[in-house]
Amino acid sequence: MYKNNNLDAMNLKSLLMHCMVDDARISAVLRLYEDHHSLFHYAVGSRHNHQAWAGGYADHVAETLRLAVIYFSALQNWRQLDALDKPFTLANAALALFLHDVEKPFKYGPENDARCTTWQQKCQQKSDWEQAKWHIITLWQQTYGFQLSDDEANAIRYAHGEGDDYTANQRVSTPLAAFVHQCDNTSARIFYNQGKALA
Repeated sequence: MYKNNNLDAMNLKSLLMHCMVDDARISAVLRLYEDHHSLFHYAVGSRHNHQAWAGGYADHVAETLRLAVIYFSALQNWRQLDALDKPFTLANAALALFLHDVEKPFKYGPENDARCTTWQQKCQQKSDWEQAKWHIITLWQQTYGFQLSDDEANAIRYAHGEGDDYTANQRVSTPLAAFVHQCDNTSARIFYNQGKALA
């Protein structure tokens, strides 16, 4: 079981470094984070439901990474996640969590920031923002030179659950997606008003 009580002392950058220490993509992820630092720490986590304060977006992502560290350790010690049919690492989870809401810094970013206004004018509905998310991810992969695995993309797609894609005939989301959803949902629905200014 994870017993380190110093997770709150780790900011978003240090959490990414901790979770992705053995993943070759960490340098690209850190460059991406530094280039968008001001947006991440400006945007709210949501308009109302969780981390709904300035900078709440970064705080929410950091909280999901803290939860990933705790949950991964607990589950790995209990059932060994690397023995699953579709195993995943803490780094896989961290990358998916880092990217699962990437449209929000642009959606809730400053209206006078050109990086945001293009998206804010173009996206009027929830489905527009979902498409924007995948456009942003694709652009970032090209710009920063990293790739997502199929399971990581699945985890981002179903970070908020399977929704209308649910079927009783097959598992739509992967084990990684279930794990990411668990971390996101815990932050957004249990600790929705916690973690302020810890990112």
